[in-house]
Amino acid sequence: MPELNTKKPADQFEEIEKRYSLLGQEFLRALYTTMKTASLYEANNNRYIAQAGELRLLVAEIFTENSELIFVFKEGFFFLNNIRISLDTSDQEASKYFAEKFESLNISGFNINSRADARELDKFIFSLSHFKATDDPEESHQLFMTKLDGLNIGNIILTKIAENKEKADRNKDQKSKTKARKVFFQAIGFVQEIINQAKAGSTINLAKTKRIVQTMVDQIIEDEPAMLELTVLHNFDNYTYVHSVNVCVLSLILGYHLKLDKKRMSDLGVGALLHDIGKIDLPLTLLNKTLPYDDMDWQQMRMHPVYGVKSIIRSRGTDRSAIRAIGAAYEHHITYKGGGYPQLLQKRVPCLFAQIVSICDTFNAMTSGRIYHSRRMSGDEVITSMVNRSGSDFNPLLLKTFINIIGIYPIGSVVRLNNDQVAIVTKTNPDNLENPEVKIIADRSGLKPEVTVIDLSKEETSGLHIQSVIDGEKYNIDPANFIDLG
Repeated sequence: MPELNTKKPADQFEEIEKRYSLLGQEFLRALYTTMKTASLYEANNNRYIAQAGELRLLVAEIFTENSELIFVFKEGFFFLNNIRISLDTSDQEASKYFAEKFESLNISGFNINSRADARELDKFIFSLSHFKATDDPEESHQLFMTKLDGLNIGNIILTKIAENKEKADRNKDQKSKTKARKVFFQAIGFVQEIINQAKAGSTINLAKTKRIVQTMVDQIIEDEPAMLELTVLHNFDNYTYVHSVNVCVLSLILGYHLKLDKKRMSDLGVGALLHDIGKIDLPLTLLNKTLPYDDMDWQQMRMHPVYGVKSIIRSRGTDRSAIRAIGAAYEHHITYKGGGYPQLLQKRVPCLFAQIVSICDTFNAMTSGRIYHSRRMSGDEVITSMVNRSGSDFNPLLLKTFINIIGIYPIGSVVRLNNDQVAIVTKTNPDNLENPEVKIIADRSGLKPEVTVIDLSKEETSGLHIQSVIDGEKYNIDPANFIDLG
């Protein structure tokens, strides 16, 4: 009578796990030795033949219980057919070799099917040991795959590294922010260039202006939040350049939410980028004045829309974009009810582009703390001030759309949460304006060594909310220092 198997399933699994762990250790050692031998000798060399023979026997033993052999490296450990391999200090060199080899090829390992013959295994070993990876793992992966295909190696499949969704999203977000930063600062450099050229008597290059604006349009369509976050920058020394780009970005985002097509968005962007170009004809002493403006100062300042029109008209190849830019430059200080400046002979509603630029220009100027505003105001203060002028200075529908975009607490707002933590608003939630995404920068004990980003609209943060807005300048907190520029 055959002996009954009285072992429990758990004990049987433990035995299988232990056996495969030891088999895996033997396989790693044998494969490493075979790879090193292949790097020194040809396939017909007796030393390689003997070593490869030992490896084949081990592979055959593994195949007696499985139809495939899966050898991978993940989370710092090696696995054979999903069983973790036990290694000791003598295996460190081999472990490092395969970990680095796999990383260079953007793979976690490979899968050998039982149909693979000795010749196919040899070709794979020689290919793997002699392949010179490039600096780009993804490029190396493609090149090595092409090499295997050329050798008709079909029963040994590479296992590509699988990025988890969180990591993949994080990498994508970082790349997008880097791209947005490049577009943003390229635009600032261009504004500086055209202003310097205009001061030297040259005309504005409208063709290049359109190209720069089009890159901004494309980037906003691709990743609006990344571009919106950059408008927190208010570099005082380069205020004219940064302000022009900020107003352009804000105007394009508002235009995007108004469902303007790409052509009209491009025309809007040209007008927004050039809305203050007339200031190049104003005295530097006026632009750099640190004291409040008197009546004479304001009389000069109110001429810049007229000067702007003249600058654009002097440009070569005046077309529809230039005409719309002229409208934005001339009318962006004319209020919704026809007031403001320059004074019109007959009151009328300014053009759509001027209405859009007016809202964005006012918001950026007031949150920047320019001298013709008494101080830098917090985002919520500016929103309150602008809402109080809705219907008189600003188009109510456009202003409502703008507020829905930037939120009750605009990006860059310094806030105190109800747990006494201090945070910077980094992203708005259109469906929940009172609970944006924030970056925690300090707690009761002071500044935190590492900032933490949380979304106040998520269930896990329920109960946590913004208690008040803080004057960042009073506590020497510049929101721009906490922007992730990518």
